[in-house]
Amino acid sequence: MAKNKLDLEQLSDAELEEYLRGVEDQRNAAPTDEQLAGGAPRELSLVMLVAGLMGMYASLSLIQAEKQMLREPLEALSCDINPLIGCGKFLNSPVNAVFFGVSNAVFGLAFFAGVAALGLVLASGGRFGRWLWAALDLAMVGAAAWVAWFQWTSFTVEQSLCPYCLITWTVTIPLVVNVLARSAQAGHFPCPEGLRRVLVRGRWYIIAAVYVALVLFAVVWFWDQWAWVF
Repeated sequence: MAKNKLDLEQLSDAELEEYLRGVEDQRNAAPTDEQLAGGAPRELSLVMLVAGLMGMYASLSLIQAEKQMLREPLEALSCDINPLIGCGKFLNSPVNAVFFGVSNAVFGLAFFAGVAALGLVLASGGRFGRWLWAALDLAMVGAAAWVAWFQWTSFTVEQSLCPYCLITWTVTIPLVVNVLARSAQAGHFPCPEGLRRVLVRGRWYIIAAVYVALVLFAVVWFWDQWAWVF
């Protein structure tokens, strides 16, 4: 505390004014010059890169499981862990190929590959045009709706949990929240000032709250089936 006070006392008037402006900007979740120019904080690029890579792994694993099922339809899949957690039921379900008869995992692979590529560009100091940020925001809204729909089908239709789908849920939640929060911070889409501050400053609290709500819901919904797991 004394050291910080001494440091502030040694600042010139211009330096002190700049310091206070930075504190105020941080409090108000104001965008940095890099964000205004189309860039993003390093944190966001890392979130996109990690989420993209993990999502690609989950999608590829589902594609491989589907190929195994086609080659050996009578054999048990390695992802079928127990009656509650497994992917075989999902691969045999009509919801596995919603668009054009193509496996959902193929679309997931393309989506997460694009996310990883964009994250790598941002991590390298790249900057996006406003149109690309708008397209990314729309993709995140679509991803959130897609995951919510799959969660609903898992709980109410299939009455089970796909392990690779759980990975995509886990990475999509922080991906969506962080992209939308940072995009709102930079002004890439209109957002009320209060909501912008909540999104930016509370983004990890929002993510944690969604995780907790999802886990609690799963525990309650599948209460009679957890004996199969433990």
